[in-house]
Amino acid sequence: MSTQIKASVLHAAKDLRIESRKVPSPGPDEIQIQIASTGLCGSDLHYYSHFRNGDILVREPLSLGHESAGVVAAVGLQIQDFAPGDRVTMEVGLPCEQCQRCKQGRYNICKDVRFRSSGKAFPHFQGTLQERINHPAKWCYKLPVEVSFDVGALLEPLGVALHAFRRSLMPENATVVVFGAGAIGLLCAAVAKLRGAHKVIIADIDAGRVQFAVDNAFAQYGYTVPMRRGKDIDESLAIAKETALEIGKVDGVGEVDVVFECTGVPSCVQAGIYVSLSDTRIRPPGTIYIR
Repeated sequence: MSTQIKASVLHAAKDLRIESRKVPSPGPDEIQIQIASTGLCGSDLHYYSHFRNGDILVREPLSLGHESAGVVAAVGLQIQDFAPGDRVTMEVGLPCEQCQRCKQGRYNICKDVRFRSSGKAFPHFQGTLQERINHPAKWCYKLPVEVSFDVGALLEPLGVALHAFRRSLMPENATVVVFGAGAIGLLCAAVAKLRGAHKVIIADIDAGRVQFAVDNAFAQYGYTVPMRRGKDIDESLAIAKETALEIGKVDGVGEVDVVFECTGVPSCVQAGIYVSLSDTRIRPPGTIYIR
């Protein structure tokens, strides 16, 4: 049997429509989730504004959204660990589970991963801005009753921040710089603080974002990066060095142990490298690039 639902569907740049769809009963290893909360990722905004994300083109109508939580509405015949009424969140990138990376436990970089609300795979894996979806139970997780659906939807980007922290090998009492005060940057800053960083400095071109991060205790210090672009490589590198120097002067920050780069912008990548250098030597690798 199928269930009639409403779905938000993108047909072209800024052409978003509410449409009716039919969702079939969940497969034997699936659960059907009634979506309660979905966040908007930067990739969703790129698709909405440009009908593409970099060189990934949307080739058919696409429901956006992948940071989600909801309630189990139905379960497949083989499911024993979930029941209707359970509150859940999910991983929405489904790896192939057969390649070397998957077998190493690094399924997050599986080249054949199918990711909800992405145009990478075709047919596209539809996103979570729908009333209901079917999803493999293997990639779903129960939410404690004290965790709201909004917070549950943030567990996907929080997983990115936790993975970055583990990869950073951050020492105790570290001085940390975070480039980017968006959702991933804020969560990286929060994880660093919770895991014992002594100082966290967050940098962004948007002064309001920086102030929000400091006012809400994601970081102790903030730095608004000036909007400057070099006319060539040498000038761009010089600007990156200046930015790194200025961040190092923020309230006596001094040497930096770990940098989380959460923008993907070349100038921030360059500044992130320079800010993790001392005057006389290259510090141990500590710059983590988050896309």
